[in-house]
Amino acid sequence: MPLTQEELNKTLDNLQADFKQIYETKDLEQIVNFYHPQAVMIDVGRSVKYGREEIRKVMQEWLTHPPAHPVSHPEKRFEAGDGEFLIDIGMSEVKFDNGMVFKCKYECIYKKEDGKYFLYHEKNETESGETSCEKKE
Repeated sequence: MPLTQEELNKTLDNLQADFKQIYETKDLEQIVNFYHPQAVMIDVGRSVKYGREEIRKVMQEWLTHPPAHPVSHPEKRFEAGDGEFLIDIGMSEVKFDNGMVFKCKYECIYKKEDGKYFLYHEKNETESGETSCEKKE
């Protein structure tokens, strides 16, 4: 049975909050396990990472950055396969304590397995396509 828009928004909001909470613990295993075992992470024009082991390397690097505070601005949300897949498209802004800001378009697809959603497809694209961070004064 398809989810209502309200159920969909609540589920996606909870998934984003869960990831933020996990990320703030800096527990690499919890972060990596948020992703589906066959997840793909796409940084448009830069790289594509497949599976948890490659995503682990990306997350290890991200964890060396100053503390970050992500804020998502969803623009389009829908489900497919009677809730097997949840799709979230929008803009994201990650503010670092050192004043750097990462802004990008995002597309996340979550896949439900054994009653739990995992991040299955993550695509990020910076507006400029050149640099991902800039210092805000």
